[in-house]
Amino acid sequence: MATLDSLLVPGAVDLHGTAKDWRAAIHLAGSLLEEAGTITADYTEAMVHSVEETGPYIVVAPGFAFAHARPSEAVKETSLSWVRLDKPVEFGHDSNDPVDLVVAFAARNDSEHLQAMKQLAKLLATKRDELNRVDSEEELRAVLKAAASSKKRASSAAPAPPARRRNPPPGHSQARRAPCVRRWHSGGHGRGGRSRSGSAGRAVRP
Repeated sequence: MATLDSLLVPGAVDLHGTAKDWRAAIHLAGSLLEEAGTITADYTEAMVHSVEETGPYIVVAPGFAFAHARPSEAVKETSLSWVRLDKPVEFGHDSNDPVDLVVAFAARNDSEHLQAMKQLAKLLATKRDELNRVDSEEELRAVLKAAASSKKRASSAAPAPPARRRNPPPGHSQARRAPCVRRWHSGGHGRGGRSRSGSAGRAVRP
């Protein structure tokens, strides 16, 4: 699975962005991917149009907008850009406005979209303060790599599930245990044992 660090296009980072409104913020994030050649301008317009049609659903956390559109031919390569605004803008969200962090993501299929969304959700939940403090692309990548490494360590530390015991063939275990049960109930204890009937060394047959 691709990490956020590997998806972040080199140079597609603006940590002191300016935008007059939410449309300009999305255009800024999209333009970074356009310049890198991973999307066309059609994809940027699709990201704006998506919000115009369905509302500010992309504002998925306080101060954070995950700008994206449906996979299409406008996506040349799965990629991500990162914009932090000096002055937050309003997207019209009831509880998560204003937004100062806009991440534009272009995916070639729905699976890549979901994977990136999960990683971003965990990143924002655990590293938001660090993300707010980074002042260069190198520092940003260091935070992304640290988050990916901690996830790998957590996965490797998880206990392995217990091995499932295979059930013996029908009648197998019963057949092997049956003689012992019969000897125990008949009073036999090996050679020299005495049965309840008083005969030495002989087990009573069932």
